[in-house]
Amino acid sequence: MQLFTTLSPTDLPPRESIDVAVVIDVLRATSVVTTALAAGANEVITCRQVEDARTHAASLSTQPLLCGERGCRLIDGFDLGNSPAEYTSQQVVGRTLILTTTNGTRAIVVAQSARTMVLASFLNLSVVVDAIIDANSVLLVCAGTEGRVTGEDTLLAGAIVDQCVRRSIADCSMCDASAIALHWWRSSIAKTNRSGTSLSDVTTSALSSLLADSIGGRNLIRVGYREDIDRCAAIDSLTCVPRRVSRTPTVFAAS
Repeated sequence: MQLFTTLSPTDLPPRESIDVAVVIDVLRATSVVTTALAAGANEVITCRQVEDARTHAASLSTQPLLCGERGCRLIDGFDLGNSPAEYTSQQVVGRTLILTTTNGTRAIVVAQSARTMVLASFLNLSVVVDAIIDANSVLLVCAGTEGRVTGEDTLLAGAIVDQCVRRSIADCSMCDASAIALHWWRSSIAKTNRSGTSLSDVTTSALSSLLADSIGGRNLIRVGYREDIDRCAAIDSLTCVPRRVSRTPTVFAAS
């Protein structure tokens, strides 16, 4: 397996043809899509711009839920924001969702050229690794925050690299950014968990503390969403893998 990592969407992805792109926006887009599909949403359509989301919603024969945020806050006139707490079965079961966010949906656009695409969060970490472990080439795309590299997305990229290295039967080769993410994950977890650095040693509370100290975490705390950090730190609490089923528009469904 060849592992490539883009630590922010402003980095150029590799020129090599990629089998699977894994898009990461821990706080909070990929956590939200995973939560929504696990709660019974039919599909999630992602759009880069707010007006594109509104235009696409108006074109559908059945009324979708408009979802997303700008600056961590609900977009005016939208039905749901970008908190996993909002995406309950009562709200989303059987519905089509249209989502646009500040950073996550931008990263999805960057990753579009890959043959397949999945969305990763700490909520579905192990099942995402299950889904990609046999691929020849994998590109991890971190959403970052407004073009900046962020600790929370780098942590998850490192955790995915770590699991691939531990579980791959064949040799794993990685780019420098993948090695950096792996080191960041292992060194960060070693500081918070004396028992070890394997995934089973990582507690939600320890991970939540790390996420809270990242750029994305501090932004959420500033606008009153501290509890969302805990929600996004619940490792392997869901078994849903959002997988791209259409490019135009970009649609994700559960697999």
